Formats: sequence, C-alpha cells, structure tokens
Amino acid sequence: ELSSCHEVHHHPQHQPISTFPRISSQITYEEFFREFLEKNRPCVFSSSFTQDWRARTDWVTPLLTPDVDFLQHNFGEAEVPVADCNQKHYDSQEKKTYKLKDYLDYWRGLRKTSSGSKQCLYLKDWHFVRAYPDYGAYTTLQYFASDWLNEFWEVREDIQDDYRFVYMGPKGSWTPFHADVFRSYSWSANVCGRKRWVFYPPGEDQYLRDPFGTPIYDVDSAELNDSSKYPKACSVVGRLEVIQEEGETIFVPSGWHHQVWNLEDTISINHNWLNGTNIHLAWDFLVESLNQVEYAIQDCNEMDDWVGQCQLLLRATHGMDYQEFYTFLRTVARRRISYLTGKGTLLSFGYWEIGKNHTIYDLNKIKWCLEKLLDDERLETIKSFIDMEDHPSQLLEDVVSTLS
Repeated sequence: ELSSCHEVHHHPQHQPISTFPRISSQITYEEFFREFLEKNRPCVFSSSFTQDWRARTDWVTPLLTPDVDFLQHNFGEAEVPVADCNQKHYDSQEKKTYKLKDYLDYWRGLRKTSSGSKQCLYLKDWHFVRAYPDYGAYTTLQYFASDWLNEFWEVREDIQDDYRFVYMGPKGSWTPFHADVFRSYSWSANVCGRKRWVFYPPGEDQYLRDPFGTPIYDVDSAELNDSSKYPKACSVVGRLEVIQEEGETIFVPSGWHHQVWNLEDTISINHNWLNGTNIHLAWDFLVESLNQVEYAIQDCNEMDDWVGQCQLLLRATHGMDYQEFYTFLRTVARRRISYLTGKGTLLSFGYWEIGKNHTIYDLNKIKWCLEKLLDDERLETIKSFIDMEDHPSQLLEDVVSTLS
C-alpha cells in the first residue's frame, strides 16, 4: 500500500438534497433527464454500468490495481500532462508534460518505498480518445450521450481538441476545489480505485471565498476556520460527501463546486459536456466572465477596439469568446435542423437514441441563446460579427422556421 501523498448563480430548479442519489439499475433516459439533468442534481451510477468496458479489463490487474505494465507496453510513448499536487499554481496545480512511460516509472517507484515519495504527481486531462481513436476503451453511458461540447469538437476541422480525458494517480493525489469549465456538466468513472468527493451546491462557493473573491484551494484546510481569511465560511450549508468505488460513475451537475481525493491508486475516465439542459447556464457564465474582464480593464476603455480586446481576454481566461460560443451553437443547430428536415442524420455520441422530441428541445434552447446573444449590445461592435454571412440573426430565422 502506498503512503499518502496528501494529508489529508444559483440554478433556478435546484433543490437541496441531504443524501447522494445512487442509481443501481437501468432507468430510462427520460427519468435521468427529468430528475437529474433538468433539476441539476448529482448522482452516482453503480459499477454495473461500466462492467463491459475494455479499460476495466485491459488496464486493471487481477488484484484490481492499475496494470502499469500493460499501460506502458501499449501507450508508453504518449505525451501526457502531469500535475504536481504539492505545487500550487494560481488556483490550480503546476503541470508539466511527461512521457507516459516516465510517469509510470515514478508510480512504480512509489510502490517500492514504504515511506512514499515527496513528490505527488497526478496524470490529469490526458486526451486519450484523441490520441487512440480506434482503441475503444469505453462507451459513454446513454444518459450522457447528448453531448454538444464533444459533438462540436468531433465535427470541426480547424482545431483538434475535445473534452474527454483519462486521469491516473496514486493514493493521496487530489484535485483542488473548483467548478467545471464553462459551467459544463461532467461525468467521471473509476476504471479502478476509489475516490472521495466533496460537493457544494451552486451558490455555496460564495461563502468559501476570501475577501478578494478567491475560492478556498483545499476545503479540508484549517484556513477555512480563520474568519479573517474566510469570513463567510460559517454560513455554508449543503456540503455533500460521497465515496466513489471501483467502476462507479459520478454525475457532476453544472456549477457544483467540488474537490476530489484518490483514496488508493486510481484510474478514471472523465468527460465535460454541455447540452440543452445547461446551455443557459453556460451563456450566463460567459456573460458574467466578460463583465469581470471589462471591470478588470475598465481604465483602458478608451483604447482602440476595447470591445475586441475584451473578447481576446475572455477567450484567454474563460476558454471561449462570443464568436466561439456562436460557432458552437451554429454547429449544433445546423445538425439538428438537417435532422428534423430530413436532410441529414445525427451520428455522433449515440444521439439517435434520444430522439426527435429532444432534438426539438435542443433547438428551442439554442433559440433562447441566440436571442440573448442578439440582445447583447456589444455584439454589433465585435468586428467578427459585423460582416458575418451566417449571422446569428439568420441562424435564428432558420431555427424558428424549423420549429414552426
């Protein structure tokens, strides 16, 4: 056994929960949609949902530990991002790129020493599917199949990227307190090993910030008891903890801040995703992030193309600007318009299982976002929109026409 590396805007339909819902047998997509996606509630799926995954056979020894020999033999030359859990970098952990074989050598070294290593390295955000598209390590659960974010990256040709990741880490490796990118959903399935999760509902993070607005880095830190550093911490309610066992899959809703520890050597597969049930939260967060950027550089508002500079900063800090968000909406909308008008099919991510009604639901949510985008007075001063042939107003007309 390894020594531990580490000693240890509110959703309108959110309802407080006192226990973590567990799903042990098949439910319909409609039930999941209604009870968890629309209500923005977390849950954990039992290991039976991932029992047929290739990764749970290939990547795991008979003792149910990570099969580092298999991983090195098959993927050892891959370049992977590795975080140092002991090195804080702003609100995250310092990252470097390793060869997988070198990271696995580090992991083996931990196993050979009774005292553990001073370093605590956690392989995070490895784009495994992008690197090995034909391997077939797993199949996304049908409940997460309506995945606009990865659908967008699958069909675009200008940049290769996605939000599908593999994580690997020793006992004690961890991820600091955060909410997921774009206020997306995420799901995380343990191929092997166990994790401890701590969750706070949307809005609770406001009590876990210092006077400058910076969130706590580690929710188990004694600093949280210091009222001079975290004056509102005593007001926080709704903390949920759950232990995720081998094979189980956690559904993380939009805007739920969380922190995660590996209780033993663990491999997991994670996706971030957006769809019609949380796209309004992603839009609200994009606007909120832009407002923060504008506030931060308000003393420069006389500079040339200040609005454009704000968009550049928004993309750098948030990961998406207005044009990228619109391109994302347009890609998803065009595919659904083609599907509903009989000119095309939706092939990616098993979307066909979800059906026509949800495609109409998607277009209605895209319509809402386009109306919000067009209502934003900044739009007409952003150069990239001014001469655009496929302007948001045209796409909105096409969406409305299809829905009618």
